[in-house]
Amino acid sequence: MRMTLSDILTATGAVGDVGERGNPAIEAVRIDSRAVIPGCLFVCVPGSRLDGHHFAAEAVAKGAAAVLADRPLAGLPEGTPVLLVRDTVAALGRLARAWRERAGARLVAVTGSAGKTTVKELTAAILAKVGPTAKNYKNYNNRIGLPLSMLEASETDAFWVMELGISAPGEMAPLAAIAEPDIAVIHNVGPAHLEALGDVAGVAAEKTVLLRSLRPGGVALASMDYPELWEAAKAACPRVRGLSTKGQPAPYRAKYLGALPEGRGMFFLKLGDLELEVETPLTGGHFAENILAAAAAAHILGAGEKHITAGLQTAVIPEQRFFCRRQGCFTLIDDTYNANPLSMRRAIAAAAETARDKPLVLVLGEMREMGAHAVDEHNTLGEVAGKSGAKAVFFHGSHADAVASGLTRAGYAGRFAVVDSPDAFVEAAAPMGLDCGVFLFKGSRSMRMEEYLAAFTQSIQKDPKA
Repeated sequence: MRMTLSDILTATGAVGDVGERGNPAIEAVRIDSRAVIPGCLFVCVPGSRLDGHHFAAEAVAKGAAAVLADRPLAGLPEGTPVLLVRDTVAALGRLARAWRERAGARLVAVTGSAGKTTVKELTAAILAKVGPTAKNYKNYNNRIGLPLSMLEASETDAFWVMELGISAPGEMAPLAAIAEPDIAVIHNVGPAHLEALGDVAGVAAEKTVLLRSLRPGGVALASMDYPELWEAAKAACPRVRGLSTKGQPAPYRAKYLGALPEGRGMFFLKLGDLELEVETPLTGGHFAENILAAAAAAHILGAGEKHITAGLQTAVIPEQRFFCRRQGCFTLIDDTYNANPLSMRRAIAAAAETARDKPLVLVLGEMREMGAHAVDEHNTLGEVAGKSGAKAVFFHGSHADAVASGLTRAGYAGRFAVVDSPDAFVEAAAPMGLDCGVFLFKGSRSMRMEEYLAAFTQSIQKDPKA
């Protein structure tokens, strides 16, 4: 970002004075006083635990050129520009929207119930072969993370690829208004955040609000493989273009061709008149829709066969998103970032394919925000786990009884253990004879399943037989 203080005043609708420091150019925005750099704008974001207004003086002492706040502030050096707004988070969004207008990059907005970050990373990897490309840092995808990501992007970028995440009704509209995408992609919907959104139709209705904010001439892409999504997408944007990995009559289609060594996979893509086979760092049929969504969006923005092939071959998948690594003779799959019923089913299926003739071990955490559906969804999780061929299933969290019931219904004959800490898991796993197996670690973010992975990694590093 590069905007003058008066530009920021106008963009945010703030009242205040630029002070006695002239009208400096601001090239960065920070909300954390620990990350302040000289000359930045410090935005005071209130929170349930910490309020940014209490750190404004520290930010200015570290070199912040101005402060955006929702109240007058005491204790600042005389002449410090303080821009006052009613809602600093909303003002941050308005500032990002103004920067988007000025920068002129073509923006791809990605949302879905499972795999948003993967689609974002793949899309950015392809478009980076076409021209300079910016993307969200990790999954900075909410009302704070999205504008911060956009404000970090450069006006010399040709493309911005932005992931948008929601968990409750009414959250998509402000995100969509900030992004106003040239391409909007919704690659799936599933039973996520049901506590607030009710059911899959509710998820689809909220996600497809994104399609109503397309720029003039923009293109909407949505999967035809999810009936609730496709119906909602057509209602929101009648000219929406279809994606399919299940044989629907869509202009953009994909198929998984099988696994390659080192955890890679081959996929077939049909993008209008273009047909190609691509190698990717992803194994498993469910990744076909992620790869298709990324390739279709990039193709619409001018990516050709060489760009798509090169981008997908070299894409780097972030840790905690089905990230596979070897530890001695073990294969450890880190899918610990989050979980919902759709992503759980897919991760278990992909882990089973990875395991093949090796022991499969599932280390699973509770799926949160399921509301009234929690018992049924964990029962189904047990059935899916029971049919996966797993030699052992470990579960951390509530609804263990429902998981156990699902395992029984599936006729599961392996070992099942409920564990309440990483140490308890390591202790329970030790005598089970799970040497050289494939271990999947997955659960909702608050279950901190990465700690279970870390404890297990440490245990096998100490074991000379591993």
